Amino acid sequence: MKKIIIIFVINLIICPVDAWAKDTVFSINKYKEETLSFVMESYNKDNKNDGLIVGGSYLKEDKEKEEEDNNDNKDYQIIVVKYSKIGKILWKYTYGKTKEDKIDELIYTYNENGIVDGYLIVLEKTYDVGESIADNASGTTLIKLDLDGKLVWEKDSTIGKRERIKKLIPIFKEDKTLDYYIGIGSVKVDGKDKAVRIKYDRDLNLIWEKELEEESIIYTDIVPIYNESKVEAFALLKEKVEDTKSISIVKIDVEGNDSGVIEEGLEEYDSYQLSEADTGFLLYGITSDVKLKKGEKSYYILKYNLEGNDEWESIGEIPIDEEKSIQLLHTKKDNKINKYFLQYINPVDSKLEVIELDIDGLFQKKIKKINADYYTIENFLIDGDTLYFVGQINCQDDDSCDYDSNSLFLISDEDKVIEVEDSDSTNIIVITMLIVVGVVGLFLIKRKRSLNNN
Repeated sequence: MKKIIIIFVINLIICPVDAWAKDTVFSINKYKEETLSFVMESYNKDNKNDGLIVGGSYLKEDKEKEEEDNNDNKDYQIIVVKYSKIGKILWKYTYGKTKEDKIDELIYTYNENGIVDGYLIVLEKTYDVGESIADNASGTTLIKLDLDGKLVWEKDSTIGKRERIKKLIPIFKEDKTLDYYIGIGSVKVDGKDKAVRIKYDRDLNLIWEKELEEESIIYTDIVPIYNESKVEAFALLKEKVEDTKSISIVKIDVEGNDSGVIEEGLEEYDSYQLSEADTGFLLYGITSDVKLKKGEKSYYILKYNLEGNDEWESIGEIPIDEEKSIQLLHTKKDNKINKYFLQYINPVDSKLEVIELDIDGLFQKKIKKINADYYTIENFLIDGDTLYFVGQINCQDDDSCDYDSNSLFLISDEDKVIEVEDSDSTNIIVITMLIVVGVVGLFLIKRKRSLNNN
């Protein structure tokens, strides 16, 4: 009995129970103003998922420019990092040639068999103050890295006008091989921005670009409209930029030609994003049309079928901070979407939460709640029972920190629903240890008395 209790105490010290453990936080902690904005699974040459790829930006330190104390001279650059699933940095790639470089997209590249063979950085370039920019100067650079983080090639997007690619997505054939990439963005024509649709081949060579004739129009999102595994068309969010914004969902065919308007006048909602469905597509965002107390807002999800008609609507009953972005992810089983996951900030306690929804957008359970006082979450990923968050760690005003802001890479288990504060976890462990020590002491005293009596 004595040996069993001693072993139990040792195990308690070395391996505390999950309920007391905090999520695991990693930071590059090397550059100023690090912010990670993208996270996705990484692959090795055997096509096995072996970690995570994250991407973001940082401020390159330059002592001479710091002495000038001129914010216009700050050089922001990009960074792409590969982590193992337990948070070990496996490689890093950095890039920066202009005044302020920014990643607009970080996606996979594929070989002829549809297998991931690298990572594509869609990079927005900005230019030094005072530099003359021609309309035909490229504003987007495409950078391909191999699976080991080595540069394969770098090239301008070749549209031929100063442009910005906002989103680029790979499209596959029914046999799972890569067919092409399609995207949205803007081009500058005669000093004015025009919305544009873009199509690239598998090697990122431009097939076509189609400008929208209307002015003061931007595309904010694009998603494939699936019929099972086949792409039938695309849905685009189209926004008219005026004093009051006018939002509509338009449909284009696989060659980028207009196929009609799916919805007009979406001003009743407060934000708009698109997401995939096995058949059709989803629109989601924040709405005030909720069964909560006055003034509170929650999420909405609208499901559209192949014809562009809405099939169902799901309205949340959880308050959501309308000033913060929300994100909807999905997981698949047997190539079918089986769950959706929504991330948001709860304004009641300013905590970040993740909830699980079924394929009809109905609430199932809350799987994560994070004390995010120090965290700004930019993106997240779910792999089995593990959640990965990226963003920024921020030093609070009343704390003494050796940093202003650092990158955040947070690994979290679904079972740890609420992050435990340091003081709380310490108190729990101390109290439990005292109880165990007391039990051990009583046992030893009784044991000694028993031996003396004999």
